[in-house]
Amino acid sequence: MRKGINRLFVMWKPNQKWLLLSIVLTIGGAIGTLAIPALSQTLIDQGISSNNLTMVIHYGGYMLVFTLAAAACQVVNTFIAVKFSERTAHYLRIQAYDRIQTLSFGNIDRMRPSDLLVRLTNDIQNIKIAIQQGILNLPLVPIMLIITILLIAIRSPSLIWLMIALLIIFSALLGVYLWLVLPVFAMRQQKYDAMSDTLQENMAGIRVVKAFVRQTYENERFSSVAGNVKAASLHAQSYIAILIPTMLLTVNIALAAIFYIGGISVLEGTGFSTGEVIAAVQYMFLLIMPFMILGTVLPAISAARPSLNRILELLDTPADVQDSDQPVAVDPKSVKGRLVFDHVSFGYIASNGKPGPLVLQDISFSTEPGETIGFLGPTGSGKSTLVHLVPRFYDVTSGKITIDGIDVREIPQNTLRGIVGICLQQPNLFSGTIRDNLLFATQNPSEENIVAAATDADADGFIRNIPRQYDESVARHGANFSGGQRQRLAIARTLAADPKIMILDDSTSACDVATEARIQDAINRRFAGVTKLLIAQRISTVISADRIILLENGRIIANGCHEDLLRTSSQYKEIYDSQLGKGIVGGDAA
Repeated sequence: MRKGINRLFVMWKPNQKWLLLSIVLTIGGAIGTLAIPALSQTLIDQGISSNNLTMVIHYGGYMLVFTLAAAACQVVNTFIAVKFSERTAHYLRIQAYDRIQTLSFGNIDRMRPSDLLVRLTNDIQNIKIAIQQGILNLPLVPIMLIITILLIAIRSPSLIWLMIALLIIFSALLGVYLWLVLPVFAMRQQKYDAMSDTLQENMAGIRVVKAFVRQTYENERFSSVAGNVKAASLHAQSYIAILIPTMLLTVNIALAAIFYIGGISVLEGTGFSTGEVIAAVQYMFLLIMPFMILGTVLPAISAARPSLNRILELLDTPADVQDSDQPVAVDPKSVKGRLVFDHVSFGYIASNGKPGPLVLQDISFSTEPGETIGFLGPTGSGKSTLVHLVPRFYDVTSGKITIDGIDVREIPQNTLRGIVGICLQQPNLFSGTIRDNLLFATQNPSEENIVAAATDADADGFIRNIPRQYDESVARHGANFSGGQRQRLAIARTLAADPKIMILDDSTSACDVATEARIQDAINRRFAGVTKLLIAQRISTVISADRIILLENGRIIANGCHEDLLRTSSQYKEIYDSQLGKGIVGGDAA
């Protein structure tokens, strides 16, 4: 926690003058508040008791001035606290989001989306509340205690023993309360995280839940985790329910003691005055105020402590894939597109940060500019993983990948991903318009480029039949389009970027065979000089490729054109026979 607070102070360094002003205002507000009992004591003893209207007006005016001054200090200090907390939350939110954008696929794999969402929302909200409460109230606690004890010692020394006893009792009560409640608040945060995970998972899969009529099961599951949050919250509140009445009981006993001791003294004329008794009562309530403040602020700080650690953990997470210290300057326009895999092996990093087992082993092949390579193999054979290494979504574990003889690890990532265009398996679209989505990755925003890309992806036809055409709104995740339409829009987005190496990762799986053939023909015509990597489950997708690479268990088991593989690879022939049957050679009827 200390490290986190130090980081916050470094962040606040340019505005530390406002923190100093806040402390000054806190002192001023405390003095204004604590002056009231002293002034009221004088007003009662020298004004009301002596029937002196001038003294009543005189000291009453002082009390009004100090009250207004304390209120003004509190208003300005509140403004500073709110401004500081909001600025800090905004800074952390922006920095955390920026950090997420810099992370690699491997980092994202090890972080759940729901966890990232909680960090950007609930965790930052906890930090904001703790900062606001801390600036407003924490400096007030020692100031109030010190000044109150000094005033009591000076103006009512005979009651100092009672106030010290109260101080000890309140300290003990607060210590026990915090010892019991702080772990409960930490546990409540964990239960809240679990509830957020369940909620996010259920909302993402709501269609599956409805399709399999699992609403009752999901309701019970969510009710269980929500019940854990409720139980943790009630556990914390039960301690508060005990603490506050106990403090009030102690205060009432002390109040009775003050009136008893002070009242007898006033009646006997042996030391106490009426004003001193009233002032002592006020001092007692001021003495308890810091403990009530701590009872509110410290749980907020306790809730913010794990939140701050989680935000700093995210900010300190290095990307798995980073640019070289000595990058090679590459002009994307001059890239030919010769791609070479040289004894490449790869394994994912496990959640504990250690390398996992290899999922690709000793992959070697090369492509010439303009060549089309198809990758075929069973699910889990490593096809998508292999092509994800080209734009450096992940870095190879061993071996190297080169483009025109340059190791991809020596090319800046932004430049590399301008050279390599990829259409991922999941056709994620963004809220906005069709035009916005097609322009997402291109440096050429012309209407001709957009229309040409959509036409090649066989999307222009259905776009023209929509009332607003290219300006039609796209719902979140493209929910207002069919699966095949989303895939064609995603392909068009990739084509609009005009890459030198194009990767289509099973991007036509939701399209019929005729549509898929039209898209491939259009791409081959327009991007004849572009190296193309096609990932597919259907053999019809890659049957016309210049070469087909067959993968199994992360290894290349066959490599050649369709006709050669039919003759030389029993595995390829088995796939061919199971999907298409006999009689098709090179994509044409035999």
